[in-house]
Amino acid sequence: MTKRGPKAAVLGTALVLCALVVVLQLSTPPSSHIASVLVAIPAVISFGFGPPVIVGSAVAAVGIRWLLLPAEPQRIGSAIGTTAVICAIAALGCFVVRRGERESARLRKVVSVAETAQRAVLRPPPETLGHFRTAASYLAAAQYARIGGDLYAVADTEFGVRALIGDVRGKGLGAVSTASAVLGSFHEAAYEEATLGRLAGRLDTGLNRFLRDDEAFVTALLIQIAPGGRTEAYSCGHPPSLVLRDGTVQELPAGTGLPLGLSTLASAPADADGPQSAGTLLRPGDTLLLYTDGIAETRNEAGTFYPLAARLTAYQRAHSPPVDPQHLLTWLLDDAQDYNRTDTYDDAALLALAWPPGPGPG
Repeated sequence: MTKRGPKAAVLGTALVLCALVVVLQLSTPPSSHIASVLVAIPAVISFGFGPPVIVGSAVAAVGIRWLLLPAEPQRIGSAIGTTAVICAIAALGCFVVRRGERESARLRKVVSVAETAQRAVLRPPPETLGHFRTAASYLAAAQYARIGGDLYAVADTEFGVRALIGDVRGKGLGAVSTASAVLGSFHEAAYEEATLGRLAGRLDTGLNRFLRDDEAFVTALLIQIAPGGRTEAYSCGHPPSLVLRDGTVQELPAGTGLPLGLSTLASAPADADGPQSAGTLLRPGDTLLLYTDGIAETRNEAGTFYPLAARLTAYQRAHSPPVDPQHLLTWLLDDAQDYNRTDTYDDAALLALAWPPGPGPG
């Protein structure tokens, strides 16, 4: 509904109320108290208008009350009391509206700062990267926030398109700062390390230099898509990515390692040069979806987890190919929020890479 709709409804309600008071007052005995209902006029107006209109409605209500006095000449005391109440309600309405306007302005500033921080920490992915159309979405758990402890990034390197998605343990500004440290390491090391295992090692080393909390860590998933479509994954304690293909949903196999920041707990160093995963061949028409547990662990009122794979299958059946990555993510966030009737959720980050249909690479 537009702003004009509510204002018109509020004004209409106030006018109808005034008309009813006048008609009933003139058609009922002088002992009735119908005119006292005029005290509601400024209260009704305050639902849709600011102080100038509220004051104007109060003046009009007071004027109507005194114009009705000849119909009940013995009720001058009642008219004075009604006038005082109308003025008091108008003053209270002006105060409440002004306070609400100040809070709204403050909230807009907070949201603007949060959006600026998000753009600084989470760089929006380019619309195209290599063979792929890309899109990312973020839903913070904190009300009115635009950023939290989840992270994502993509890079087009000599090794192929590389993608990262991660989830910082904890919330608040500390989690945002940790996410920023991981992203900074990725944007540097993604162009230098030949394997995903070595890349994960660089991210872990950089994070351990930054962390001051021994219990802090970051789950992460690294993806590498070679120009020919061969795709490898390396999971540092993070949920696997999903491949949407011909109406089906498949998990992308991944090598495994410890969450970032916990390498000091390992009894032996990981083999960074070893095989990362068996590898999967992506082809034109496929869409790769990376997500954090804020989506997969969304629950309904019965406590049942959101059926991510089933809902993605339903999406493919309801929408003709090719997949629009931004539309997919928008639909997925809306669908997960509709599923979660309790209105409580964790940070949720999504990253999609869609390979448009067409001839494959040579």
